[in-house]
Amino acid sequence: MAPCSCGAGDGKNMRDAFLFRLFGIVFLLTVTSLSQQSASPRQNGKDVYQSQDKLRSSTRLVVVDVVVSDARNQPVGGLTADDFTVLENGVQQKISDFSFQHPGEAQSQPPRSLPPNVVSNAPAFKSGMLNVILFDSVNGEFASQAYAKDQLVRFFSTARLDSPVALFALESRLRLLQDFTTDTAALKSAIEKYKQTAQAAQTESFESRESPFATKGDYHTDERNIETTLNQLNALSKILAGYPGRKNLIWLSESFPLDLYPDSVLPAGVSVADVTPVAGIGGKAPGGFQNMVAGGAFKDFAAQVKKLAESMMAAQVAVYPVDAAGVGKNDHLASQHTANDLAERTGGKAYHNTNDLSGSMRSGIDDGSTYYTLAYYPENKKWDGQFRVIQIKSSRPGVSLRYRLGYYAIDPEKTRKEDADRVTEDFSRSLQVDSPTATSIRFQAGVIPPASQTGNKVLVNFAVDPRTLHFNRTEDGMEHASLSCTVWAYGKDKEKPIMSHGDTSKADLKPDVYEQMMKQYYPCKQELELKPGSYTLKLGVLDRNSNLMGTTTAQVVVP
Repeated sequence: MAPCSCGAGDGKNMRDAFLFRLFGIVFLLTVTSLSQQSASPRQNGKDVYQSQDKLRSSTRLVVVDVVVSDARNQPVGGLTADDFTVLENGVQQKISDFSFQHPGEAQSQPPRSLPPNVVSNAPAFKSGMLNVILFDSVNGEFASQAYAKDQLVRFFSTARLDSPVALFALESRLRLLQDFTTDTAALKSAIEKYKQTAQAAQTESFESRESPFATKGDYHTDERNIETTLNQLNALSKILAGYPGRKNLIWLSESFPLDLYPDSVLPAGVSVADVTPVAGIGGKAPGGFQNMVAGGAFKDFAAQVKKLAESMMAAQVAVYPVDAAGVGKNDHLASQHTANDLAERTGGKAYHNTNDLSGSMRSGIDDGSTYYTLAYYPENKKWDGQFRVIQIKSSRPGVSLRYRLGYYAIDPEKTRKEDADRVTEDFSRSLQVDSPTATSIRFQAGVIPPASQTGNKVLVNFAVDPRTLHFNRTEDGMEHASLSCTVWAYGKDKEKPIMSHGDTSKADLKPDVYEQMMKQYYPCKQELELKPGSYTLKLGVLDRNSNLMGTTTAQVVVP
């Protein structure tokens, strides 16, 4: 698509404005206005997009979810911001935003009445909390995975869901089995149909038992699986970052081969036990991420762990590890210790030493459904990459608090540059036919099948919600956007898509044109020539300024 240098001169500005209006008129024949169909969801009376914009304009707004329970382990409501004190490395912080979330906040969006051949990647739910069940086919024995699958079927056969659940499988790459829904029948059908790939199905080997992780058969993983786990959890965090609110990650696995926050990153004199004490956990159990690094048998994953920890913090992900092995012949002490640490340091809870995996999943969903969200701008403005410990206290007597341990003070500009090096790879992965829907950049798209006068060309018109884009403002007041709209078509061969090759769309907008666009949508289009047949289209939009993306799926038949 040719660059849209709106506002670069009076004559050019008038021409671009005319083309912009003309495209809008044509597009509205197939796509209803985003202002009507993709209205900004509201959460506690606040515009969610405004909250997201706030995060993007200053990524050092630190968001912390706090689960508060009483002596009977029941959720505590009715607290205000004045009931909390937030400390960062011992220094008190000013709470700039505060909210309370409970199950009644989760509800489905009104059904979108879209015209024929029009699709949208707007989430079907507006919710302060989402649940993700991750079925791990990488770490552990096949027998444990089969048992976990049976328990999932049992759970979905009896569960009643008040908040939406998505089901993913962790393989060599992340697979979406069922998008967010409260339909337990659909979730049950998805896990029943799921078959592990040959690469994903792992059995216990001599090498796994001889690894530095081995403690009476404790871990069943290797270096490749650890790297796969890190990469795919990072990919999942980026997907979930497109949804507002807390995400409870129910990680169903026999082995948890990583610790997001190794003790070595804590400030001198500060231990995990000092920050987030948990009943029944004392001292340091053997094994875990620390042994992996100290043993020297594996590569140093510290940089990847650091990036993943930051990604999960930004996406408000709390991890609830569920031991898929249940009560077995092995004690799993090291794995349980790592799972406990992982849960503590992300604000979740670990479940092990039980064969009732179904009950554990139910408990995890219930636990993360009621929480408080506190946000603050750190007093320390030095982004040195060091780990900062968060402590939260309450003036309410007799309550216990659970929240994430802290965050890495990474320079946002440095993060954006690092992400830019991998953005093409990440975008290509998101356009694979069975990749999850990405919602960080939201759009609608009209798919126009070939007509006799256009041969076999399929036209896709994108209407991108400009509130989800990142505009760079220059000193002259101009607003600059840069994005790529892409279409991949999958026929019978799901491994070899036919790809569109469009140019990056650039917009240089004067303030008045920018204000007009913000009330409508950002247009772009792609054409793809296809042979006769039925195709699944993967549609994607990549914001080149923020490296955020959105994707969705459509169907088309070429006669």
